Amino acid sequence: MIENIFIDGLRSLKGFEQSFGPGISVVYGPNGCGKTSLLEAIYLLSQGFSFRARDLKELIQWKSDELILRGMFNDQERERNRAIRVHRRGSEVRENGESLKSPAGFFGSCPAVIMQPSDIELLRGAPEVRRHWLDEILCFRSAANAATLRRYKRVLQQRNQWLRQYKKDGAAVGGEELFKVLTYQLVEQGAKLWAARLNLSREISPVITGYYRKLSGGVDEITCAYKSSILKELDAMDGAEFLDEEELDLTSGTGAEPVADLPGFSEGGSAEKPVDEESLRVAFERKLAGLEFVEKMQGMTMSGPHKDDLALCIGGYEMRSVGSQGQCRSAAVAMRFAAVDVASRYVSKPVLLLDDIFAELDVNRRDAVASLIREKGCQVIIATPQIEDLPFTADAEIKI
Repeated sequence: MIENIFIDGLRSLKGFEQSFGPGISVVYGPNGCGKTSLLEAIYLLSQGFSFRARDLKELIQWKSDELILRGMFNDQERERNRAIRVHRRGSEVRENGESLKSPAGFFGSCPAVIMQPSDIELLRGAPEVRRHWLDEILCFRSAANAATLRRYKRVLQQRNQWLRQYKKDGAAVGGEELFKVLTYQLVEQGAKLWAARLNLSREISPVITGYYRKLSGGVDEITCAYKSSILKELDAMDGAEFLDEEELDLTSGTGAEPVADLPGFSEGGSAEKPVDEESLRVAFERKLAGLEFVEKMQGMTMSGPHKDDLALCIGGYEMRSVGSQGQCRSAAVAMRFAAVDVASRYVSKPVLLLDDIFAELDVNRRDAVASLIREKGCQVIIATPQIEDLPFTADAEIKI
């Protein structure tokens, strides 16, 4: 949990300091006063990146030269005093007085999960939005997954660079030998990443469908499956029966048995068995061999985990095409609660950040979300323009 924060020069916040306790804290005030910026600062100190900006320089207050963030976290093992200074020439990052290469070094010890109105893009948006969400919680599961993801992205970038040069000049630095090496490395890291994603998808798919059922009041059901660009027949591997209320409650508590061990999680592929990484490696290698001519003409890698998607469907059709606003928002909230469960299981209970999400939900869904928030037992920080709109009483109120 976060115990206190100091913010100077981040968007509209200057010289802001605040302490937080356990339970639910509500941050309120008029639009534009910095409520979302406060959540963004907490998220940055927790996760190591912003949920709104790609470049941290974008966070610097207009006409200011730098921003300074300091925060104290307690991850149940030790206190973590984190600080970030971002200026026009770069940034400085420290944890407990020791320098880090980047804020990314914060990731993995004091997790945070954000819920915001723009989460509807998890359903409406491009596949890369869902891949980013999937990879973020994939890294909660283990540091090895994070390392695999970094290596895959690095070799993909190098291979694409080779292919672009080949398309332009008819040849590339390193020749065909380098291309073979890059392809081999891509297959090795891609199979590991693919297997990790499939195993994660098996774990979270029934959890997402269970939360959706709670939020929708059982009016309709959704399915969730990993869509591979390599072997289409593997789409069925993620099939899972819905968890009932009792089983869903088991997955969200600390010390619960693994999701894979729960009943009703075997249809379409046994969750007890890990995905066969060697089979994925062979499939990926064959796929790239068949695409080599096209890739050299197009100048890019045409298949791999970077082209995959997580499909959420209702009535047999993808929600991005047929889901209503209410259905898509419920599914997005279900995905965020699944992320809370993964973080709680593999790291620690995350800080749950809510940015005015209740205004977008009907009364029944608001009550369901409020009930789930209380059940999680996380530290919760909510930003809202009006406290009276909340479906519960907060433990602390902070006016900005």
